[in-house]
Amino acid sequence: MKIMQFMPEFGLAGAERMAETLILELQKLGHEVMVVSLYDFHSSITDNLEQHGIQVKYMNKKVGLDYSVVSAIRKEIRDFMPDIIHTHRHLLHYVVLSRMFSSCNAPIIHTVHNEARKELTDIHRWVSNLLFLVTNAYPIALTDLIKDTIYEAYRGLKDVPVIMNGVNADMVKPVKENYELTNGEFKILHVGRFAEAKNHAAIVETFEKFHEKYPNSSLTFFGTGEFFDSVKALVDSKNMNDCVIFKGVDPKVATRFHEYDVFILPSLYEGMPITIIEAMFAGMPIIATNVGGVSNVLTDQEDSLLIPVDNDALISALGKMKDDASLRERLGKNALRNSHKFSGEQMAKSYEEYYMKVSSKN
Repeated sequence: MKIMQFMPEFGLAGAERMAETLILELQKLGHEVMVVSLYDFHSSITDNLEQHGIQVKYMNKKVGLDYSVVSAIRKEIRDFMPDIIHTHRHLLHYVVLSRMFSSCNAPIIHTVHNEARKELTDIHRWVSNLLFLVTNAYPIALTDLIKDTIYEAYRGLKDVPVIMNGVNADMVKPVKENYELTNGEFKILHVGRFAEAKNHAAIVETFEKFHEKYPNSSLTFFGTGEFFDSVKALVDSKNMNDCVIFKGVDPKVATRFHEYDVFILPSLYEGMPITIIEAMFAGMPIIATNVGGVSNVLTDQEDSLLIPVDNDALISALGKMKDDASLRERLGKNALRNSHKFSGEQMAKSYEEYYMKVSSKN
């Protein structure tokens, strides 16, 4: 099949990394894949795709509402003539308009990467709802919970499929083997975009209290985003720069997970976080809030500690992990064992099956 994948831009957040894995796995399955990025933004993901022979086109979209990009997208669709168009994040309306003015009628698959009401503004959601009802555009949910939010946010839809995210295990090595603390230091890891959902300020406030009790502990953040400066200023104001470390963006961060003692993701809300799956493939002990699709991936007390959105609960879970090497080892090894359910290969095969299903309708 000829498949076009559309993304606003390829930063290093979860949706973009999921798309990278899907694109490369679809290529392995023998499909011809072309990628379109609305913005002229290059990253390690676009570099990797191009190194694998994937054609990436940049539409040079202006910031904000810019319908001039429709003609550019239309040209790419007419030139490539895909069998399937697959969109991610908030660009469905641009792609549907572009396809309408081309000679192509390929089905459009749209992956909803977060709770439906949090993914789009009200007006974009209304437009998307109309497109799902009157065109051959089909939403896909990452988890059962996201599917429920799609039914709540989009009226008149039914039979929305669920296809869970997957990770290429080769990108998450080496695997953690030693669960003892190094020189008694307890090293906490968080990887995520600095955005509202990730709850960074609360993590810092919580760690301040934890560090008072366990001074031989550290917290490391990987990532960047709109809240980075405010979180950094909060750490500066608390004089915690010696124990809270900001590492910025590292495209190969998953290869460093094993250097830390526990992976935390105490988010306010989530879709199906890629970082959780990567932590599983790395054999990491995990603490996460039981929100969104997290419980579709992790099981409390089996391969993780799942907690409510509560600072005291996070402090308690960190204390348990700090004091019990056998707990860290049991959870980490179980996470590694369970990670096979979330392989990139399986994800791509599920999408391939659905592509063929909707193609047969058209």
